[in-house]
Amino acid sequence: MIPLTLIPWQNDFMAALADMVAATENPADLVVLFPHNRPRRHLKGLLATHPAMPRPAFMPRMTSIADFMADLHTTLAEVPPVRANQLDLIEELHKIVRELRSDRGSLLSRLPDLEREPFLPWGALLAGLMDDLLRQDLEPQDLAYMEGEVPAYAAALLEQLRAIHGAYVSRLEARGWTTPGLTARFVLGRLDEVAEALAGKTVLAAGFYALSGSEDRLFKFLWERGTLVPVIHSDPALADNDTPHWATAEHSAWMRRWRVRAELPAGVTPEPRAPAIRFCEGYDRHSQLAGLGDDMRGCGSLDGTAVVLPDEGALLPVLHLLPKMDPTLEPNISMGYPLTRTSLARLVETLLELQENRSADGGYHRKDMIALIRHPYLRLLGPETKPLRAVFHQWEAIIRHGERFIDPLAHEPDWDDAALADVDPATALPLLREVLDRCLTRFETVASLTDLGDRLTGLAELLHARGERLWHTYLLDAECLFRLTNSVIPQLKGAEISPEPLERPVRHAILRRLLQGERVSFEPDPLSGLQVLGVLETRLLHFRRLFVLDAVEDRLPGANPPDPLLPDPLRRLLALPDSRERDNVSGYNFYRLLMGADEAVVYYQSGIQPGEFDPKAVRSRFVEQLLWERERAQGRLLDAKDGVVRFVTFPTSSLPSGPPSIPVTDRIHDALMERLMEKGLSPSGLDLYMNCPKRFFYQYLSGLRLVETMDEEGDRSEFGSLVHDVLRDFLAPHIGVGQDLGALDPAPLLASFSERFRASDLHASLPLDARMGLMEAGRYRLERFVAAQQPATLLGLEQELHAVLTLDGLDIPFKGRIDRVERREEGVIILDYKTGGAVLPMAKFWNDLLLHERMAEFGPDVADPDLLTDLARAVRSVQLPAYLHLYAEDQGEAPVDAGLVMLKDDGRENLLLPAKWSEEDREEAVEVLSPLLVRTLVRHMMQASRFDPQPGDRCKWCDFTKPCGVTPPKDK
Repeated sequence: MIPLTLIPWQNDFMAALADMVAATENPADLVVLFPHNRPRRHLKGLLATHPAMPRPAFMPRMTSIADFMADLHTTLAEVPPVRANQLDLIEELHKIVRELRSDRGSLLSRLPDLEREPFLPWGALLAGLMDDLLRQDLEPQDLAYMEGEVPAYAAALLEQLRAIHGAYVSRLEARGWTTPGLTARFVLGRLDEVAEALAGKTVLAAGFYALSGSEDRLFKFLWERGTLVPVIHSDPALADNDTPHWATAEHSAWMRRWRVRAELPAGVTPEPRAPAIRFCEGYDRHSQLAGLGDDMRGCGSLDGTAVVLPDEGALLPVLHLLPKMDPTLEPNISMGYPLTRTSLARLVETLLELQENRSADGGYHRKDMIALIRHPYLRLLGPETKPLRAVFHQWEAIIRHGERFIDPLAHEPDWDDAALADVDPATALPLLREVLDRCLTRFETVASLTDLGDRLTGLAELLHARGERLWHTYLLDAECLFRLTNSVIPQLKGAEISPEPLERPVRHAILRRLLQGERVSFEPDPLSGLQVLGVLETRLLHFRRLFVLDAVEDRLPGANPPDPLLPDPLRRLLALPDSRERDNVSGYNFYRLLMGADEAVVYYQSGIQPGEFDPKAVRSRFVEQLLWERERAQGRLLDAKDGVVRFVTFPTSSLPSGPPSIPVTDRIHDALMERLMEKGLSPSGLDLYMNCPKRFFYQYLSGLRLVETMDEEGDRSEFGSLVHDVLRDFLAPHIGVGQDLGALDPAPLLASFSERFRASDLHASLPLDARMGLMEAGRYRLERFVAAQQPATLLGLEQELHAVLTLDGLDIPFKGRIDRVERREEGVIILDYKTGGAVLPMAKFWNDLLLHERMAEFGPDVADPDLLTDLARAVRSVQLPAYLHLYAEDQGEAPVDAGLVMLKDDGRENLLLPAKWSEEDREEAVEVLSPLLVRTLVRHMMQASRFDPQPGDRCKWCDFTKPCGVTPPKDK
């Protein structure tokens, strides 16, 4: 028998294979089989430049095992087979399972019948299991009594697995459909014909490791007839009858099954190679990338270098890193990337959600519309000027202030807006209409999968026609668009059920399932230079230098994907490969790659053993073994001095005790003084400074513009404004009339409130329960408010007041608006409506003589670093004292008190000054302490050397927590 030809894994497998091919008399008589297609390009390149290759000469046939099987099926079949659509397989299984429900006494008959949508995930798993059994050349047995091991529906399917498999195979064969598994079944049923078809040929099975059942049977048949020569890349100890590396376990099992030995080709010896392996430990992916950047900068040339990514999610971060190292560096990517992680998939998902979340009258949810118009593909469509970017930016601001559901087709851009000054309406408007038509209108009339495929085709045409220049710049995105149009859409439109009307949830579930199964393949061109590959893509390839990123346990060897139908422990009951074989394959790929390298750096994340839902991982067991072997060889534990393990660290400083302050530079001080002199101060601004100077800086001096967000429960500040307006209009006729306000009839007030609330945007945006709750609560509290009023003469409502603060030779405008002023028997009272929470100064503030003295003494020559903090703690809110001072300055009459009207409760007043105070005490509070407090705060503001943060409960409602760096406290 022909022995297995073994290329030592220290040697370059593809170069050795090229030598074998070039040494044959007629390479055209060879068929070179690979586990996958990628090595074919490498072998072609090597043969084209091989000095021993005769010229001219025909190349050998080079193909993958999957294509080889498919070609045999096509050649030997009387009628060319048709590759079955995944959706048709699921539909056929759905019919089979429904028919099996008629078997009385079975578990299936006792479970509810699943319609298409809930059956879809089970059908996809079942179709995969059927093909797995066929590829392994297995006839399944029924697995009964699995109720405690798997979900009930899975147990019902496993209970009748043999019947499902038999019906599945017979029906697909009857229809002339095939799958990779059925193709393997067909070929194995005609082995003599296969041998005749390969007469005069020699088949080199190059680089296989763990054979499937069908591969093993086919290869052994051809090998026994002298047609096939297995060429493996493995530990040379297998040929020396020595103990091989554990990672070659599947090669050892292969040799035992076939009772064959392994031999090295004549003249081939293991290259004396001992790879220099180093390790780099980071605390997350970004630190690993930092280590990778440092190591790559130390390399003279990156030719023959590979960056290996066990996790495809690291592809984009790596591609962002490389230009920072060398702007001229152009890596070659050779790996698959999940389509669902791409911008194109997010756009498709947005289109689906737009239809799913539409209102009964056809309106689109504002959040979905914002997601659509913020998508980068759409914003970049059109000419170089990108007209839709400004149009969408303006539209987003309108949407955020509008109703929950909108009619996008009714929108007309405000062409007079300065933001659209450079936009040509003749160009932008037709483009906008086309985008809305392709993304919204056409998707409204989808009834079948064919319709859905046509709409996606229209989307692709829009992106290609209106954004053609993009795809020449963003090549990864272009590949994604190609995958959508050449794989996903044909599957949608090519199934037998495609023209059949389906419910929206079924259509969308099928599309999402297809997107999840798609991977965007990137092929390297050229085959030299820096390569970025996945682990599977490195099979059979050889690199002088390796950088392996994310070598953590859940990637190397990797965690089993969850399979609710047939979990890993049950696979052995059907003789299917389980996690043991998967671990062997992963170990072989990893160690084979290392053994052929001159140097390698393995990066991993440090951590503890994660729980089931813990994303943090520990270093791979393969890394642990390499470290243990190094320590065993040295007879001691490794330490930092050995230089084997490097820890990624960054310069650190002492941990700050809280968010940093903003130092007041000359520029900031000039901006503050300019604002004070031109725009002045208000009681609310003064209150903001006292309670958090840093927030005052962000709001008034930084120039930061807040990102407007939408609250699905409605903008409650809008509700407060509505209540203020209703109260103003209700009380306005009574200004200047002395009367008992508590005796007023509340009916007009309640009617006005109900009418305005129903007509407000807030009412339209709220869900029904919140709408009804606010309506009833508002009416109840307004009625209680009227009943709580006291006899008085109203002097003003929402009255504007102006004064000037003369301080250190400067005249600073001081202005504000008071909700309500009235005259009672004791004097003028100022009232401020509050629909939310509010506080008064602590009572002890008015009697704290030491604090009063500190306020009076504070100035340029007196430093008091704790004064503002102490004032904020004692005063809490400066608004009412500031109103007292402002009214006295504007009207020339000192009020006797001020208070808060708590509309959120029962409408009663909380007055600022204690009722038992004498007239002299009130005069001191209004005419001395309140002005002193205002002037002290303004002087502190002008003299401040920094704007300090004041973390606390107010941070919960602050708009600047992110730039500030503070974490808002959680509700208790």
